[in-house]
Amino acid sequence: MNFLTNGNIALTVTSCYSYPQKETLFRPDTAYPEYYFGTDHVSEEKNEVYNAVRESLHLLGLDAEHYGTSEWNPLVDFVKPSDTVLIKPNLVMDVNRSGMGTDCLYTQPSVVAPMVDYVLIALRGQGKIVIGDAPMQECNFEKLIIESGYKELVEWYRANGVEIELVDFRELKSDVVNGIRVQKINDNAMGTIIDLGTDSEFSGESKETLGKMRITNYNPDILKQHHTVDKNEYYVSDYVLNADCIINMPKPKTHRKAGATISLKNMVGINVRKEYLPHHTMGSMAEGGDEYAKKNAVQRLRSRLWDKRNRLSSQNQFAGAFVCNFISKMCSAILKVGELKYSEGSWWGNHTISRTISDLNKILYYADKRGKMRITPQRKVLIVADMIVSGEKEGPVLPSPKNVGVIAAGVNPVCFDEAVVTLMGFDPDKIPTLQNVRKVKRYTLVDAETQASISSNKVEYDSHTLMDLGVDMQWGFISTEGWRGHIERY
Repeated sequence: MNFLTNGNIALTVTSCYSYPQKETLFRPDTAYPEYYFGTDHVSEEKNEVYNAVRESLHLLGLDAEHYGTSEWNPLVDFVKPSDTVLIKPNLVMDVNRSGMGTDCLYTQPSVVAPMVDYVLIALRGQGKIVIGDAPMQECNFEKLIIESGYKELVEWYRANGVEIELVDFRELKSDVVNGIRVQKINDNAMGTIIDLGTDSEFSGESKETLGKMRITNYNPDILKQHHTVDKNEYYVSDYVLNADCIINMPKPKTHRKAGATISLKNMVGINVRKEYLPHHTMGSMAEGGDEYAKKNAVQRLRSRLWDKRNRLSSQNQFAGAFVCNFISKMCSAILKVGELKYSEGSWWGNHTISRTISDLNKILYYADKRGKMRITPQRKVLIVADMIVSGEKEGPVLPSPKNVGVIAAGVNPVCFDEAVVTLMGFDPDKIPTLQNVRKVKRYTLVDAETQASISSNKVEYDSHTLMDLGVDMQWGFISTEGWRGHIERY
């Protein structure tokens, strides 16, 4: 199945806006003919989420000739016996800072569970399954997997003889103490540094511009070491590189820096150390940056204080970091009084993170197991997105719930994201990530002529292209404040 030319998107629409609880172990309510565990493990509770994932694979036309029989193996073109399969959810944070719950924050385990079952069918008792991600540095991973049910899910599979791992890819983690990040290093993390060199989207940038690139809350000196006029390096988990197939399972939401986070943006979580990932460029547009819109002395001072704070905290010099953080908060108070918008690249003018996203997806598809870039794709990727409850407004870590009731699946990440963005109510041509990936020349992510086409269980969506999707067919997401009024389709 050629991902470059396959723009098919499956859209299963339900009336379900909640998830099964972990006590059910996310089992289906029906012993489907192909169900890996037969009649032994079927839930007495209704599981519409499992049914919707199954229907999305059917709508995508996977192994169509065997559908409805015990021989149905929808992942037969993606997974072979003895493969290593990575399931990559979006586990961004353990707590929703908006206070509005985690259903809209991260990919729910009840969506992951059916994909594990279908991977098991394809592996035929062989191979290996990994569920893994690199959430934000201050995410409490243990708390997340316990409260969500991921831990119970994995333990249930192990108890039933399945070889499966649940992995936190991060090498660097942090606890926040009095506003300062106290870093902890995980020596067991495994990754490979990959230099895209002149094939990076940052190739050709001046030394000055490269030196101004930043990722919030990390030591800027480390980022400068890995993006220079001679190299553009990323530090990618070996779990990703060793995978023969990746099931990309995003949680589509609005996003302060990227406008929207869907399948392409989900690949930020394949990194061992996020100091390698440019997220914005310091300064105003007039100064060659994209951190904020207009020149402002207080903004500039605050950014420099953040740099100093992040350097000091990474060196365990917490007293100095605390002072910098305190003064930066005073700057923030002044800026708030002046109603100055946009900081840290959290607005529609950010054109840095979109290039990072393109680079990471090139690596996902074209880097071999040793991290060497090849001219042909090196692994299969299937996308299955959790939109039963999505997130709108101040995503990704302060989202408000958006009841959508949808499971979506696809093969090409560009077409997939264009379709979902359009259905959210946004214009793909106004999202820098989607503008950028269409222009990639080497390590192409989509053929120029390939466009999204929708198959759905709802006639109003079925057999439509993006041009057919009128305003009455869209879901009306409210974008983040920094993007509002700039990316809407109508």
